[in-house]
Amino acid sequence: MRLSICIPTYNRARFLPDLFDSILTQTGYKIEVEVVVSDNASTDNTAAVVTAYSDRLPNLVYSRAEENIGADRNFLRVVDCASGDYCWLMGSDDKLEPGSIAEFERQHARHPDITGMTLNRRAYKFDLATQMYEPRIILANPVEDRHLRSAEEGFSVLGYYLGYISAQIFQRNAWTTAVATSPVAEYCNGYVHIYVIGRTMQARPGWLYVGRPCVGWRSANDSFLTRGGEFERMALDVRGYESIVRGLFGTSSHVYHKLNIAVVSGLVVNAIRTAKLEGADRRFFTKTPPLLLRTYWRYPSFWLRAVPLMLTPAWAVKLVRAGYRRTFKQQRMRRLNSDAS
Repeated sequence: MRLSICIPTYNRARFLPDLFDSILTQTGYKIEVEVVVSDNASTDNTAAVVTAYSDRLPNLVYSRAEENIGADRNFLRVVDCASGDYCWLMGSDDKLEPGSIAEFERQHARHPDITGMTLNRRAYKFDLATQMYEPRIILANPVEDRHLRSAEEGFSVLGYYLGYISAQIFQRNAWTTAVATSPVAEYCNGYVHIYVIGRTMQARPGWLYVGRPCVGWRSANDSFLTRGGEFERMALDVRGYESIVRGLFGTSSHVYHKLNIAVVSGLVVNAIRTAKLEGADRRFFTKTPPLLLRTYWRYPSFWLRAVPLMLTPAWAVKLVRAGYRRTFKQQRMRRLNSDAS
């Protein structure tokens, strides 16, 4: 069996060594590993960095697009360049945790017919060295393995964590079939991979959530945020998740409503909080209310969480954060360090 680690990238040459080194230090596995880099017409020294690792990385495939085709199409392109039985999408600024390939091999041996896996992650600060506390990221116990037997169950449990590309592994032929038979172009909204995974789950039920952290996530490095602004970044989540789950399950399904509630309670509330703390421009606070009202007016969590936060003065939000950092955050970090040791 071959596993393709599929890395779509654009102008992230300075982060690639951390990822490549984490692949090189993997041990304890016997499967064949292919590393595939799809360069979306980078203007930095990405090609030189990849070349520097070409003698050390097994089965390295590098393909550079002639022009920037957008993030979504680069996600699709990197899988097209791969030849593995399974593909592991990997953000070019993240890393593999020790033993993660062996964990995939172990889980596949236990579940040989599985269509795909979603892996737990470990959160780090920007340096990718200092671990940080992260609130629950799936709608179930994040440290327990769970066999998800339908697309409805998969989306209900995993929620918006499916948007994190570095946690997703899938059968390549199931992915390519879904791409060939679905209106993929309609969902190139930043999260096309969620739509394809959803179609894959619907066609071939059987997905696994792996509770062991297999990926190291680099925080404070959101490429979508740098391309637009605070409002555009939040709108990407609001519109992207809503349209995808509508296309997959319809607006009358419980999955549609459950994922919308998860997005407004998690991603949207966090975006509003960050905007208050970091002083987002006025446009964020004028354009956000109508967008959220149109999308989430029917959900109590919108009125009970998002609206009060929007109405809370920035100074009050900063005061609450300062108190949190002095109390609960320190306790959580001590617990995190204790668990790590």
